[in-house]
Amino acid sequence: MRDGRFREDLFYRLNVITVDLPPLRARREDIPLLANHFLDFYARENDLPPRKLSADALRALVDYEWPGNVRELENSIERGVVLSSGPVIGSDLLPGHITGRSFQDALLEHNPNASLFDILEDIERRIIIEKLERCNGNQTEAAEQFRIPLSTLNQKIKRLTIEIRKKGRE
Repeated sequence: MRDGRFREDLFYRLNVITVDLPPLRARREDIPLLANHFLDFYARENDLPPRKLSADALRALVDYEWPGNVRELENSIERGVVLSSGPVIGSDLLPGHITGRSFQDALLEHNPNASLFDILEDIERRIIIEKLERCNGNQTEAAEQFRIPLSTLNQKIKRLTIEIRKKGRE
């Protein structure tokens, strides 16, 4: 209002009850509860069995500063659920900026029993999901950024069973 970018009359019309909510980093005790809520929600939304976080994944979430607050936590949990192939989501399925691990570190810790083809398929799946997230689910934009035909991207999405959802749900 002081800068003239918000109408004063509208502010007072909307300002009936003020709720002061500290940022997520100031209420770390809420992180496990919120994480479990989002785990349940995204498992149901994706028709998957229930998921849970490993101890190291939960520790990484609690230790992170959360500049994006609850929305960033929600997106991180959704990513873990979508990428998971089993009931436990480890820290390897959380974004690297949260765990402090790089993509290369995660590759080195890959399942020792996995074949090279399994590892490469997993890497390809993660890269495509990451790009689609950045493009808000827009496959045409993702294909352009990958510099591949849209039909090639669609074939890969189908082969890797990647679910496409656009953001915007509030």
